[in-house]
Amino acid sequence: MLTPEQVHKMEELWRRGLMKISSHCPRLCALVDEAVGAGLNMDQIRYFLKKARADTGMNTWEHEDIDREVLIAMTLEELRVRRGISLQDEVNILALTGSQKTGSQPRAASPSEPQEASSGCPPLTPRPAGQPLSFGEGNDCGQLGTLDNEERLLPTPVALPAGKIIVDVAAGAMHSAFLTSEGGLLTCGLNDEGELLRPTAQEEDCLGAASTSLIPAGLVVAEVSCGGSFTAVRDTLGRVFWAGQLRDSGGVFHDIGPRLVEVPLWAPATKISAGGDHLAVLVGHKIATCGAASHGQLGRMRARQANKRTSKKASLILSPWTTAAKFTDVCCGDCNTLGLTAAGDVWGCGANHQYQLALEGPGIIWTHTRIPALSRLQLVQVAMGEMHGVGLSSSGAVFCWGDRCDGQLGDGTIDQQEPSVTPLVVQGLPNNIRQVAAGPRQSYCWTSQGHAYAWGSGGSDQLCVGDQVYAKESPFPMVGLRAPILKIAVGAQHAIVLVGVPPAPSST
Repeated sequence: MLTPEQVHKMEELWRRGLMKISSHCPRLCALVDEAVGAGLNMDQIRYFLKKARADTGMNTWEHEDIDREVLIAMTLEELRVRRGISLQDEVNILALTGSQKTGSQPRAASPSEPQEASSGCPPLTPRPAGQPLSFGEGNDCGQLGTLDNEERLLPTPVALPAGKIIVDVAAGAMHSAFLTSEGGLLTCGLNDEGELLRPTAQEEDCLGAASTSLIPAGLVVAEVSCGGSFTAVRDTLGRVFWAGQLRDSGGVFHDIGPRLVEVPLWAPATKISAGGDHLAVLVGHKIATCGAASHGQLGRMRARQANKRTSKKASLILSPWTTAAKFTDVCCGDCNTLGLTAAGDVWGCGANHQYQLALEGPGIIWTHTRIPALSRLQLVQVAMGEMHGVGLSSSGAVFCWGDRCDGQLGDGTIDQQEPSVTPLVVQGLPNNIRQVAAGPRQSYCWTSQGHAYAWGSGGSDQLCVGDQVYAKESPFPMVGLRAPILKIAVGAQHAIVLVGVPPAPSST
């Protein structure tokens, strides 16, 4: 129960912009500290904000509208034009300045399903249908899509709206996305920064996969990729859009918002890949990047330029690498970008503190660089974890390099502090590996027959080996999956596997 003095203090802080709590905003943190200094604890502060947002109708607003009101309040405070108005007066002000009515009536959402292509998007090319299964820890945000907060040690079907057919999946740090056969998008999990592309007024709204509503009418999605706190899509016209938030070592780097924003291109894109806080796009045979640049992950900015906040505009403009190499694929790690060429060469940039780029030398590779150790392996696919890489060669061999503390290199060692700059062939695997994937500290591969293997850290139950394990230092068969395996996508503490839909039972 708040005393009258505490209520008065909180109303003052509310008018000054304390309408939400954000650890990434120094000015909001300063207001919270001021409240704590007046004798309030965090539970009391959250209680007041929850009630005030309900009283003003702000709890039904979208993140971008709330952020605007916070900015208005802080600007008024800076201009010293506060008038000591009451909370009820604030209700009236919010009703005038916001695009949302006050009260409990939510904003009318845009149609959740793609309409007739007013944008001229062609239909999605037919793909094999799959069933998404999820497992892992950290389900308090609903990223497993199982309609509850329970963790899963074994693969569990994702709860989908009736009639939806899934053809692709993606995993962000704490959210998941599912591409439907008609080019629609379903999402679940954390939505603090708008990465789900839909309003989630209640916690329960995040727990199951639901159709996105904050997307342009007529958009037909062809590909989805999830970053740390953002989601990117490519449509059937080759246009690229993103939503959510990018961060760097200084906090919030760029707040895109919960609605898809188009990323300008000079030609249609053929592939996208999201890193932790950056995006790489394959345009023709060129790789272009945008987003946070503090770890060299864009591959086109020098250290002095990347570390200047004044260079933010340049880093947010999608720009190509300046090399004559013709790229056929692109892959992002948390703070890396790798590209494969038609000639079999591998180029990369970004963080290299644990040799995750398989390059000797500095801890950050600022410009795109050819990687000799990987180029000689004739790799056809590369996947990147937090600080290690996994590659599949044309002969079906699997290689790993980089950090090996949790067994993620599959070389039979755990707690090995010395990373490997040399790509190591993973022993004990069949010779018909079809694809590889990587989690933060895990590695995966699977065959055409649906036999899947995992190794690395088991601390978040992301290995799917049937038991809770600290780590697996060598490939171990995954359990509970059926053939064919179409894709494995891994987040910070969870994984999504897309397996083939079982054939319908015979009527005879």
